[in-house]
Amino acid sequence: MSSSLLDTYSVQDEAKKLIWEGILHNPLHKSLLPDGIEEAARHISFSGLRLPFIPVNWRYAESVSALKAFQGAMLNVLLKKKYDAAYQAIHIDTNHAQLFIMSCFHPLCVIDPEGEKISTRLGGPQAGYERYFPNCNIHHIMEATTPFIDAAITNIYKLGDGKYYHVHGSMNATPSQKVLGIDKTQHPTIASFKEACDIIEASTLKHTANKLDELMNETHRQAANAHVGLYEIHHHPSPGQGPSWWPNSTPNHSDSPIRPLLGLKILDLTRMVASPTITRELAELGASVLRITSPHVTDLSSLHLDLGWGKWNAHLDLRKEEDRMRLRELIMDADVVVDGYRPGVMKKWGFGMEEVLEMVRGRERGIVYAHENCYGWNGPWAHRSGWQQISDAVTGVSLEFGRAMGLDEPVNPTFPNSDFCRTQLCLFHPYLSAYPLPSSLIQVAISYYNQWFVNSCGTYPPEIWDDLWSRYDCFVFHSSDNMGITIPACLQWLREKKTPVFDEKYFEVRENAALGIDVKAIKPVLNFVEGGVEVGYNVGSRPNGMDAPKWPANLLTEVVV
Repeated sequence: MSSSLLDTYSVQDEAKKLIWEGILHNPLHKSLLPDGIEEAARHISFSGLRLPFIPVNWRYAESVSALKAFQGAMLNVLLKKKYDAAYQAIHIDTNHAQLFIMSCFHPLCVIDPEGEKISTRLGGPQAGYERYFPNCNIHHIMEATTPFIDAAITNIYKLGDGKYYHVHGSMNATPSQKVLGIDKTQHPTIASFKEACDIIEASTLKHTANKLDELMNETHRQAANAHVGLYEIHHHPSPGQGPSWWPNSTPNHSDSPIRPLLGLKILDLTRMVASPTITRELAELGASVLRITSPHVTDLSSLHLDLGWGKWNAHLDLRKEEDRMRLRELIMDADVVVDGYRPGVMKKWGFGMEEVLEMVRGRERGIVYAHENCYGWNGPWAHRSGWQQISDAVTGVSLEFGRAMGLDEPVNPTFPNSDFCRTQLCLFHPYLSAYPLPSSLIQVAISYYNQWFVNSCGTYPPEIWDDLWSRYDCFVFHSSDNMGITIPACLQWLREKKTPVFDEKYFEVRENAALGIDVKAIKPVLNFVEGGVEVGYNVGSRPNGMDAPKWPANLLTEVVV
């Protein structure tokens, strides 16, 4: 009897194949990879359930596991180059790896796990959360009390020419509503999310795709609907900047591979999910991160518990010259700057890539400047703002999810996969490929990741998807079901099916000294089998503006005053 694909398919085998064929041997970025990367990757192993369990047709489990393996291989090369350390055996449990894309809203991640159990539920945190993280969400978008007409603006809608278009409310729903001619004061009694969707779609049906795209992206600069690999690297050598790693400025701690990025100073100019994930991942390996925020710039506080681990947080107001001067001083003592704002925002204040590279030209070592956007850094859309759902729509990820459920309409896939996955790979690279280190520009984009995801990773074979879908009663979402609907539903199904993402062994209780209370969180995914590297955070997560805007003399200081 011949075996079926269900008998032979393995998430672990496919993840291993993906790191080798989809990443290490991929001609789009093979030339960028450092010497030794293949040998380093041979020290990565996988385990976990053989068949997928997250209810989506795209191969989430394989992609996140392969990318975590790539991260581990890159770290292994760094350990060899900087510390002359042997390659570490790194194990990845693919069940555990899938929690990486759920960390911001997993119901088991709570403040005070032995007491109040305060969670950061999607759509607004539980009562008590604001005692620890005051609300910075000026426009109250994506909260439990957000009016339906605001919550529904971030969604996929049908247009008058029969096409579909993803509108996004960004951090303020009003501009997108104005583009569509919707005055929310005229709709004070909307009773349901569906009623709000119907009102918005009545407006989008008046537009063609080309017309609405012009209005949203060019006229009003709102986010809405490749020859590059996962990222781009550009080196900017300066004759006066000689060979160097980052300086070790942490008293009483030797230059040791046990915390491989200890002493690396990262200035975090980011918001929301994607860019803050970059800096949190590096903090997990010992880097010191200072995030700069401002009380007049809206922010989503419900993300800060998870994405703030390992980071100090200080307020600066770049409208003030004295605060711009302070930011210049911080940059002069930093090793990495991460810019996650819309294209051109930091440049407006004098902190774009060119300005920062010029700022440090006279110092002894270079700097890494990383910035990310939605569409990429080449072509006519490079200036546009965008979000994960927009990239999912424009690259076909949403359309294929809809088709997998038997529909002829796009549907946002569950979980912010591209937001999390595309951010974790790139910041080791300048220290590996260009030692002695010049200044470097790293360009990442959601759509860089998504085009790799579509072309190199792809969807499950029909036999695997049919089995997976049937285990969840062949559910059907529609284009009007945004992540506020799909994520809670999927989390509930995953809990009911007793899937591994609710297994307590993947969680840990951490002391958060900044908050003065314990927090339950997902354990780091990379498992260093022989204990040669310790993963974790130097400091706890905290609310915006808790610290003074300066680098402390001791980089293990919990709160900077």
